[in-house]
Amino acid sequence: MRLESITGFSQCVSSAERKQRFGVTFTNLFLWVLIGVATVALTAVSFGAFLIILGLSWLVRSLFSGYHVRRLQALGATVSPTQFPQVHQALVEVCSRFGVARPSRVIVVSSGETNAFAVKFARKKVILILSELLEGIVDQPAELRALLGHELCHTALDHGSRGTFEIYKPARYKAARELTCDNAGFVAAGGDLENATAMIKKLCVGKVLYRHLSDAALVEEALDIYSGFVGWLIRSHLTHPPAGARLQNLQDFARDLWGGV
Repeated sequence: MRLESITGFSQCVSSAERKQRFGVTFTNLFLWVLIGVATVALTAVSFGAFLIILGLSWLVRSLFSGYHVRRLQALGATVSPTQFPQVHQALVEVCSRFGVARPSRVIVVSSGETNAFAVKFARKKVILILSELLEGIVDQPAELRALLGHELCHTALDHGSRGTFEIYKPARYKAARELTCDNAGFVAAGGDLENATAMIKKLCVGKVLYRHLSDAALVEEALDIYSGFVGWLIRSHLTHPPAGARLQNLQDFARDLWGGV
């Protein structure tokens, strides 16, 4: 596979996620069968009541989602052709690369204003960028595309048809999905490994200190974090991989594409 041939997020799946997909898919299939059986049993008792509950559930989720999207907008600024035009242009380019017809709304907020509860309900409709991170990448087009490619991949895989099917997603699988989204960010950055890794390091320690990080030391630290019994426990509960694991994944993905980096 070559970089220019990648036109969809499904082509960016990390080796870690690929290894787990069968088990996760089988478990979710089993859960959906149970839900189907339970639904049949419930509808046999009261089909009307079931429809009412289903409709109310959909209505509440929609209202909460819309409410919290606007709440986040009130706290920050929404990206548009006239508001953060660099970010808007990067979003257009990434959507074009991956064939995204309806991109998520992008909102920039200060980290001090972020509300985790609001983000939880709004995340299906928005991409949230913290102002402190944007300050470090707003003039770096490749890094902007890497960030937006990562987030759009989450939107497509976590909230699309696959995300709807995947009721059960263990921590290991979520961590592997992060690596998949990093791969999408690398592709969105035009295969620029330096800028893709810089974006990850800025997420790790900020827009200034990232320059002092050693890639090799981060990779070694990740190996230590994942080692032994404690490492096994960490893998079972950590939904975001250590920075070094993310950098190593990008290097491996780039090597596969370029035939050696």
